[in-house]
Amino acid sequence: MNQTMSAGRPVFSFLLVLSLTHAVIDLTSGAIIALLPAMREAYSLSYAMVGLIPLFANLTSTFTQPIFGIISDRSEMRWLLPFSLVLAGLGLAAVGYLTNYWLVLAAVVISALGNAAFHPEGAHAAHNLAGDRRALGMAIYSVGGNLGYALGPAFAAGLLAAFGLRGTGLAALLPVLLAAVLVRLLPRWRAHEQEAVARSREEAEPGETNWRGTVLITLVVILRSVIHLGMTTYVPFFWIDVLGNDRATAGLVQMTYLLAGVLGTLLGAPLADRFGTKPVLVASFGLLLPLQAILSSLEGWPLLLCLFGAGFLVVSTFTTTLVMTQEYMPRSLGLASGLNLGLAFGMGGVGTSVLGVVADHFGVLVVMRSIAALVVPALLLTLVLPPVRLNRG
Repeated sequence: MNQTMSAGRPVFSFLLVLSLTHAVIDLTSGAIIALLPAMREAYSLSYAMVGLIPLFANLTSTFTQPIFGIISDRSEMRWLLPFSLVLAGLGLAAVGYLTNYWLVLAAVVISALGNAAFHPEGAHAAHNLAGDRRALGMAIYSVGGNLGYALGPAFAAGLLAAFGLRGTGLAALLPVLLAAVLVRLLPRWRAHEQEAVARSREEAEPGETNWRGTVLITLVVILRSVIHLGMTTYVPFFWIDVLGNDRATAGLVQMTYLLAGVLGTLLGAPLADRFGTKPVLVASFGLLLPLQAILSSLEGWPLLLCLFGAGFLVVSTFTTTLVMTQEYMPRSLGLASGLNLGLAFGMGGVGTSVLGVVADHFGVLVVMRSIAALVVPALLLTLVLPPVRLNRG
């Protein structure tokens, strides 16, 4: 990784390592959710007890990420990157070996703390390593997380099939090995970051926080999170309960949406770097509106194609909103990431729970139409966002 960095040029090798780390971190998160049925059977848990497991993980990550963001802003601690990998991996590994329910919850919280510690520090590092190509750099960082979370259930299923619930012990190997690699890379990593930051400061000092923009973009992320989590949660039920399709094919529907999002993350970033983050964000929600509006009236291949387009557009905004939040808070990059990836996304999870109540009382079809309706306020908010300026070489 011997390379020089001209002003404004991304350090791609370290961004790729950061993306891989993000993938492994979110792999552990996706795996825990997929282990819930096995944990219910092995530990004789009620549905209420099962429901507490993702709730504890979500609340831990939601409310601690802004705290880790503040810590990252005051004192950059890149050692948190390997440490968070170890924490997330060991927490996941312990789940298969603990027989006490409250200890299982504690292990899940430990894994979630590793996840929460990584994201602000990782996004801060990605910002520094991206040079002028902020959206592209953040996309490389984000796509690892998207892929990792999407592959988490398959990863967990493979471990369960081969070794049973105690196969989670092997899940710690990949995070721990990658953490060891990161420890060796950190000195060179920091040298590249410091060079990049020094050169960017020669060009311009970071401005003050734009609180209006910060509040508005946080509201956009909350709405986008409800749309995204609502789709990934309830589209399989729509496919099965409303359209009457085979349960075995529901995973294909979910995978279509998630993999489209990975592609959207990669292709949306160059557009944001070229045309600006706000125009791309407005265009994404503008194109999403008609797709979401007709999605619940389709079935078969037309539905899958529409779902692919919706996933592409929704997840492509992840990078854009993160870059915009950092641009609104240029002196608090870690806190910006904590608000965007932690608090706002977590509040989206609360909204998804409300959709569950709607589904119980009015059916899944009403939920799908409610999700479509949420695109309208999201689009209106993007229209009034203050513009941000990205340096483009």
